[in-house]
Amino acid sequence: MKRDASSPLAYRNDVDGEQSEMLETIRNAILSVAPDTAEIIEHGMLGYPGLANLAAQKHFVALYVMPAVLAEHRERFSGADCGKSCLRFRRPDQINPQRLRVLLRDVLEARRNA
Repeated sequence: MKRDASSPLAYRNDVDGEQSEMLETIRNAILSVAPDTAEIIEHGMLGYPGLANLAAQKHFVALYVMPAVLAEHRERFSGADCGKSCLRFRRPDQINPQRLRVLLRDVLEARRNA
């Protein structure tokens, strides 16, 4: 579900209920790892250049990261549906902010070493 938001704030304001809670939990993990990163609209979702993309879809919230790094962390997110480059969360209790921060730090490290 692509949203036609003109700004990150408009995007976040367009999401409600549990999805809003999940989006904010993941967003807070991103910003805690990379507080100086820009937050933009990219491909109809929230974008954090060089780090991740975040999208509220119809039935889940998805975090998109580097496939190679996600492959190393896949087993740590057993409650989430895991694709090649994304984690899909359907419920707030599936999100572990501490594990997300470790994943995101590893993404940053991989980008630095690329």
